[in-house]
Amino acid sequence: MQAILSLPAVVAVGLFLITIAALEVGHLIGRRSGARDEDFTSQLGVIRGAALALLTFLIGFAFSGAGSRYIDRLDMIVKEANAIGTAYLRMMVLPEPQRSDLQEILRQYTADRIAIMQSQDQAEMDRVIARAPQLHTRMWDAVLKGVAGEPQLMLVVLPPFNDLIDLHTTHLSASRRHIPMLVLGLLVAIAVLGFVLVGYGNGLKKRRYPVLNGLFCAITATAFWMTIDLDRPHYGLIRASYQPYIDQLASMKP
Repeated sequence: MQAILSLPAVVAVGLFLITIAALEVGHLIGRRSGARDEDFTSQLGVIRGAALALLTFLIGFAFSGAGSRYIDRLDMIVKEANAIGTAYLRMMVLPEPQRSDLQEILRQYTADRIAIMQSQDQAEMDRVIARAPQLHTRMWDAVLKGVAGEPQLMLVVLPPFNDLIDLHTTHLSASRRHIPMLVLGLLVAIAVLGFVLVGYGNGLKKRRYPVLNGLFCAITATAFWMTIDLDRPHYGLIRASYQPYIDQLASMKP
């Protein structure tokens, strides 16, 4: 499922075809059910309108949540890049060889952040992410050796490195926070039900509205796709910018 959701074109086309198929199924049922009285038609309109209104509300709610998480991820990237920069500046007061060791570690750490953001290979991303704790251990050991016996240096150098390590966990958690699959499944199910009812109403009248129905299907599929794409900014067309990492790495001269 993760592989499918990471392909925006497949998601968009798939959702469009699902809504079209739901319309056709409803139309077929409506044509075969025979004539209905006015009360039934009126009740059908009420239920159909309620289902589509609920679908609209849920898509809007999901889109709003996905947008908020997208902004949170962008903010987290800036915070982590700033934390790297602060740690890099503070470690300049340390003696050698700890200073040179930390310069190398922080440059590698920043380069890894960029590699994670650039890659779409989940195995490669997992490998780079798994290397982060090792770099944390190396940088923390180097910092402790550099400030050994220097209480004033401890107060200056230790906090930014501690923040940097904490932000890794926070950023990793934020990047894995998505709309639950159960909720996505519920949205698709409600959409299918709504379009079946629309097609059923058309079938009762033995008429088709290809332009109007096609536009409605396209709009709904696009709204679904944008919600999913925004919720997973590491894939698709709406990507989270990692320019702060690039700028930070460029400023960390050997």
